[in-house]
Amino acid sequence: MVWNVRGVGSKNFPGIMKDLVKIHKIDILVILEPRISGNTALNVIKRLGFSKFHVVDANGFSGGIWMLWNEHVSCVDIVAYSRQSITALIKMNHIDWLFTAVYAHPCPGIRKNLWSYLDGIASATKLPWMIAGDFNELVDNSEKCGGNPISHGSGLVDWIDRNNLIDLGFIGAQFTWCRKNENGVLTWERLDRGLSNINWRHQFPEA
Repeated sequence: MVWNVRGVGSKNFPGIMKDLVKIHKIDILVILEPRISGNTALNVIKRLGFSKFHVVDANGFSGGIWMLWNEHVSCVDIVAYSRQSITALIKMNHIDWLFTAVYAHPCPGIRKNLWSYLDGIASATKLPWMIAGDFNELVDNSEKCGGNPISHGSGLVDWIDRNNLIDLGFIGAQFTWCRKNENGVLTWERLDRGLSNINWRHQFPEA
């Protein structure tokens, strides 16, 4: 499960999250944009009940990635991480594959570093690879409702094309983020998604 929570400071959050983990039998949990860090973050993480975790701390209220897992059901080895991603080698049901959790920076100048960084991971492995999270960028205008249309090239699109990645699609709401401007006009966008290479799609065709 990958969830852009946009803040986990609520006293009710650990209980709600533990219920979701139990209901959906989640073995690997990624939390994006927790908006807390340091010891405060560790105290919340320990209450969620997972045996292992890796944290990229938030920078104030910006960013942050937590990856948590239960070692008795999943073999997870963290192989790389940056300010915008965590990549793990997953060994599950005799299949080895890479999983990258992404929180792309809202600033385009910083975000572009993520695409070249992930190019490096793609070139270093032939394993099945799945990437999921908040990419903070759109593929085309169909992923936006309201506001100004996209008028510039997308580093995300170029990265997807370079690495022959497949959008895994979605069930449910078309948009994952909403903003209201000073005039009360809403803009909706699809910023969160799951992608994979062809090898991963062959291994998990029902995903």
